Amino acid sequence: MKGDEELQTVWPQGEGASAGQGVWQNTIAAADVALEEASRIQRGVQHNLRLQQEVRALREELRKAHAELDRYRGMHARVVVGMRQLEEDNAGEVSRLRAESEMLMVRHRVYKLLAEHYALTALRFDPAVFAEHRDRVLQHILFQRRKGAPLSGICAADIGFLLL
Repeated sequence: MKGDEELQTVWPQGEGASAGQGVWQNTIAAADVALEEASRIQRGVQHNLRLQQEVRALREELRKAHAELDRYRGMHARVVVGMRQLEEDNAGEVSRLRAESEMLMVRHRVYKLLAEHYALTALRFDPAVFAEHRDRVLQHILFQRRKGAPLSGICAADIGFLLL
């Protein structure tokens, strides 16, 4: 937009038809410039409003994405807790099964040693005596295991003195 000094220099100083026409031309030119400036400002405002709407839409998408992320984090945390609980339960069950398996192997060894001893000595089978012998051999094998002897290293000759 032209300054006041420029408009005064452009307008004719005389009073006549030519002076009036110059004033109108300058007024029309100034109005045209003002309309172009207003149009440019309006386009800028419209563009700014469009950008604000896009920002709002993007913020809403971001909020939804954060909510979904939080939901998945919660699901993941629950799954991790469940898996850890299963691992603990599984570890406890495995250790219990190992202990049972070990005890069954010990009992199997006791019965095998007793069978060998009875076969070698040709003793008559009496259930009460057998139960007593079984308990002695079981105690002996458990004692040997605590000392570190392998289960397969205990033979029928090792338990002969217990059964006399």
